[in-house]
Amino acid sequence: MKKILYDNQMFTFQRFGGVTRYFADLMYNLPADEFIADMPMKFCENHYVTETYGHKYKKISFPDNYRVRRRIYALANDCMSRRAVKHSDYDIFHPTYYNPYFIDAIKRRQKPLVLTIHDMTFERYPQEVLIYDRTIPHKKRLIAEADHIIAVSENTKRDIVELLGTAPSKITVVHHGYRPISDVAPQLFDNYVLYVGERKGYKNFMPWLSAIRPILDNNPSLKIVCTGAPFTAAELKQFAEWNISDRMRHISANDAQMASLYRHALCFVFPSHYEGFGIPILEAFNGGCPVCLSNASCFPEVAGDAAVYFNPNDAQSMHDTLKEVLTSKNLREELRQKGTTLSKEYSLERMVEQTCNVYRKL
Repeated sequence: MKKILYDNQMFTFQRFGGVTRYFADLMYNLPADEFIADMPMKFCENHYVTETYGHKYKKISFPDNYRVRRRIYALANDCMSRRAVKHSDYDIFHPTYYNPYFIDAIKRRQKPLVLTIHDMTFERYPQEVLIYDRTIPHKKRLIAEADHIIAVSENTKRDIVELLGTAPSKITVVHHGYRPISDVAPQLFDNYVLYVGERKGYKNFMPWLSAIRPILDNNPSLKIVCTGAPFTAAELKQFAEWNISDRMRHISANDAQMASLYRHALCFVFPSHYEGFGIPILEAFNGGCPVCLSNASCFPEVAGDAAVYFNPNDAQSMHDTLKEVLTSKNLREELRQKGTTLSKEYSLERMVEQTCNVYRKL
């Protein structure tokens, strides 16, 4: 039986997010007769660990600001990870992010390193990286040192090869799997288009919103519902200038509310210029929500013919595609059916098994 050691990097810092959901779904669903998962950690407020899978960790109530609390957590959790990497018994090390603190220890102990690359966003859009952020050089080093790399899409694999010159044979593509949400909240809004996640830069939210303003003007009851971070002052100012403030809604949604949002939306829109995979697409498919995507990056690979596509650099294309979806009930029903069918290919079991195949080769 092989023991897989995971570190707590992202679980210390992230309460919600695609990276920790991926690792939680992987760790807690490994075949028990073949693999044991170990993640040394003392403090944790991550939703997927504590709520989804019910594991109990310590947490503190002071200070109120989570950003401050997690710095305290990091000190204790980091010590545990370093000690485990140096001294505990394990067969494979699989870090949850890119801090290379463990390199010397696993080299000395000759332990195989598996690295999951979720996207190459920072490398494609370095202008959006904070000056003190070391993710790019850290990731580059780990990609070079890894015994094997898991890429979450063929698009991400191509980017790794193109940008870093990594041998394709060193990379295995394992698409994300999705764990359906059984608990669905009551309907929260009516007559709305759903947007999920961050809205900065390459996400292309404001250019998309500008492009579809005529649709809002012609449909007085239509709303845009957004999740993720609350609207910024700059966004609120722009909404007011465009006279659409009363159409914009924001909600910090839990899993049950997210399931409801997908179930009742007219459609889900993802106008981003770049993503590594796009988990919200799977969420939409499982919620029976019509999907409207930019024809960029990994989106055609992930969604195939179960979505409609627009050019994210063309305002008319973004406008016309959304209008077509909103005005055609038949098209929305066709997309729902195709999405539901395609979602079966992105099972959690398949993702875990393909990842285990990587472990088995090391």
